[in-house]
Amino acid sequence: MKSRVTFASLILGLGLMISESSAATTIFDDSPASTKPANALLVNGSEKQFALFVEQKLNNFTKKSSWQNFMSVVSLYNQNPVAVLSLDEASRKKFNEANVQLSNELAKSNGNLEVTRWANQANQTARMINLLWNVEAEASKTPDAE
Repeated sequence: MKSRVTFASLILGLGLMISESSAATTIFDDSPASTKPANALLVNGSEKQFALFVEQKLNNFTKKSSWQNFMSVVSLYNQNPVAVLSLDEASRKKFNEANVQLSNELAKSNGNLEVTRWANQANQTARMINLLWNVEAEASKTPDAE
């Protein structure tokens, strides 16, 4: 029981840290505030700006199912971070494959600062989602110490 409470507290804490918003920044912000953790992930509406950016730069890629897989998991994560824990193994695998494909597509495009920033945010978001999955897997392996 204690491990479940600890796990729920961890998820809640991560969700609260991520939901911090820095209202003074914009998508073209190059200020020091743009390197804060809240801006390192696709959260607080930035996933929609990212989707618009990818649609403009990688229009062909957005028509593929891998793009839909990636954005559906990111959107689910933004609505409720704990909700991604309910995804099955196949969905998780599709998400990770889509992330690799997206990273490759972004790397092929013009490597300006904006592309790099969006690619970093997408990768950090994918890493955070995978961290949640890994923590959940570890928590489910550990027997309750009651």
